[in-house]
Amino acid sequence: MRATRAHVSPSFPLGGDEERVEYDLGLALRLLWYLRPYGWLGLISLTVMALDAVLDALGPYLTKVAIDEHIAKGDLEGLWTVVLLYLGCSGAGAIAQFLRVYFLQLTGQKAIMELRLQIFGHLLRLPASWHDKTPVGTSVSRAVSDVEAIQELFTQGVIVVIGDILALLAIVAALFWLDLRLALVTLAVVPPLALATLIYRRKARRAYRELRSTVAKVNAFLQENLSGIRTVQLLGLEERNGKRFKNLNMAMRDQHIRSIKYTSIFFPFVEVMGALALGTILLYGGGRALQGQIELGVLVAFIQYMKRFFQPVRDLAEKYNLLQAAMAASERVFEVLDLPPQEVPSPRLGQPPGGRGEILARDLWFAYKPGEWVLRGVDFRVEASQVVALVGATGAGKSSLIGLFNRLYEPQKGEILVDGLDIRAWPLDALRMHVAVIPQDVFLFRGTLLENVTFWRRHGRLEDVEEVAREMGIGEWIKGLPRGYETMLDERGQNLSLGQRQLLAFLRALLYDPKILVLDEATSAVDPFTESLLMRAMERLTRGRTCIIIAHRLSTVRRADKILVLHRGKIVEEGTHLQLLGSRGLYWRLHKHYLGSPPGDWKEMGLGRGEVP
Repeated sequence: MRATRAHVSPSFPLGGDEERVEYDLGLALRLLWYLRPYGWLGLISLTVMALDAVLDALGPYLTKVAIDEHIAKGDLEGLWTVVLLYLGCSGAGAIAQFLRVYFLQLTGQKAIMELRLQIFGHLLRLPASWHDKTPVGTSVSRAVSDVEAIQELFTQGVIVVIGDILALLAIVAALFWLDLRLALVTLAVVPPLALATLIYRRKARRAYRELRSTVAKVNAFLQENLSGIRTVQLLGLEERNGKRFKNLNMAMRDQHIRSIKYTSIFFPFVEVMGALALGTILLYGGGRALQGQIELGVLVAFIQYMKRFFQPVRDLAEKYNLLQAAMAASERVFEVLDLPPQEVPSPRLGQPPGGRGEILARDLWFAYKPGEWVLRGVDFRVEASQVVALVGATGAGKSSLIGLFNRLYEPQKGEILVDGLDIRAWPLDALRMHVAVIPQDVFLFRGTLLENVTFWRRHGRLEDVEEVAREMGIGEWIKGLPRGYETMLDERGQNLSLGQRQLLAFLRALLYDPKILVLDEATSAVDPFTESLLMRAMERLTRGRTCIIIAHRLSTVRRADKILVLHRGKIVEEGTHLQLLGSRGLYWRLHKHYLGSPPGDWKEMGLGRGEVP
């Protein structure tokens, strides 16, 4: 079967009906796989539904018996017996409906919990390059609104459809058992009803797929504006972005209207077919009753059965709406789940060597987009316990280079060896505990300060944290917070200053004791007092470790053992601070500009117009 994996983008072209059926079946089988561990609950639900269908079908038949066998013959005692049976069936049916709803919800919620956990875990393991080009709102839409659409299918769709089919079969069997000719005449409405259902199915599918895509765009735009609310307000973008959101909202409205337009046509058609069937029963069955060919109770039972017959038909149409929404959502969910995670088990996987902290890069080439090289043939070596600084103009490739050290990104060519082992052969967790990166923009999660600094050592003792903080010189500051180490941090640590967040990042790195430390502008944009604390913490951090420091402030790299100067993706100079100044190359020009000398002509600086020193 071609579509069992359902790895297709939301805008994939559909062929004929056979391809659609095949694709639907592939998606349905993948969705049903999540119900497999809870098959016993599904079996209970089906048993209860079958019982409910039989009890529901008994009602009209008991009415027929009451009319023909007891009312027509004046048998009051027998009538009481039938009435009590009818009430008993109704009561048992109510209990069956309660059990059906309970077990359906239990089954669906358990299955959807597994799916939601799988999506979240998979999103966390996708490469950073995928997250770079995928809006956060789109990912949230996959994990929330798309999963909710699938949840509706699990709790109200799959097994309920089987129950409705069982009810229809029970009703059709009862009709044929009561009177063959009247059943055939009555069910003459089924072919046009089936044709209408087929047309409705074709029209609704694409509308629901486009609706799910539009919902994702709205979520992405909303998330982006709320995340950047300060920028929106400072730049006065409220009105402009409000208009853009209005356009997206109108597009979503139009898609909703389009999706319900077919439903608003189909359901009245079902009602017309129901009225036509009832009219046929009254005309044909009533005529036969007047001629004495059938009993009056049979006619009444047929009328009741036809009312029950069209209820499952309406339910099936509604469930088809759920199915279409779930199929459109599952396309998008499985599109994400089919993406390969960053670390794929490989026979190359090796045993991490002892922690010396050596780095060797050979002929590194890297591009975010094919052909647009950010790094070009980069070669360098960092000895154990050496402090190396990376300098260069903005856009030279410094941050891109350090993104390769712990495999946030993968180079297209070349290799990086850490302690003699290719980083692609390192287990990813081990590599990232060995090579710590402290970014310029530190991300803190909502939770306590202690939780935010002990991610790698989840069971670390508070005494250990306090000791490291005291060595860094920030112990008194933390104790001065409202609840000390139990202080609750807001989302992204917004209740702390930038410098305070960077101090916590240093503390976090010290606690899990990496052998290689990468600092990406870790002392930028802070006040002098905080910078002094950061420099003290940096001295503690760099002691006995291999360090790679990115800094635009050249004063912070003067004491480095070696300085690598990047320019347009290449290392153009290498040496100590004094050696590079003596060579009067690009580093000398950058240093001259840093001290306040006029930059002069861009070409004289060795920079392009798009580069800033």
